[in-house]
Amino acid sequence: MKNLFLTILLGLGIYATAQAQNTRNVSQYNLEAGIALKGYDPVSYFAKGGSQPQMGQMQFKLNYMGATYMFATAQNLDLFVENPDKYEPTYGGWCAYAMASGSKVDIQPTVFTINGNRIHFFVSKRAKRNFDNDLTSLEAQADQNWKQLSGEDPRL
Repeated sequence: MKNLFLTILLGLGIYATAQAQNTRNVSQYNLEAGIALKGYDPVSYFAKGGSQPQMGQMQFKLNYMGATYMFATAQNLDLFVENPDKYEPTYGGWCAYAMASGSKVDIQPTVFTINGNRIHFFVSKRAKRNFDNDLTSLEAQADQNWKQLSGEDPRL
């Protein structure tokens, strides 16, 4: 009976942790009228989406946990729905280089770096170059600052 009670408590703890990860403070996100990435398709940056930034279309939009994403194709929308964590931008869509110093700075959606499954956006090519030159260290700093600012764990 005691083991059953512990199992139930552990199960509830795991459920609560999963629920906590599914909440977020979108007021900390870089959104324009609720739209993320200035309307660019988040999947289009990755190989499965064509490896080329594309503007999303109104007929292919999705509100995901308070942020509206637009997609260039129905296929890209489907890919996002299958694995949103892979395609959502890091740091709520703010400049990764600025986030490394704890600042929220707007981006140019055509200036980006993909590191594994993570996509980082930048305010300028110079910010991208600086970030890329010390990617491991600056990514770790940005992850820590985003956690403090938003309460969210970084996307990995």
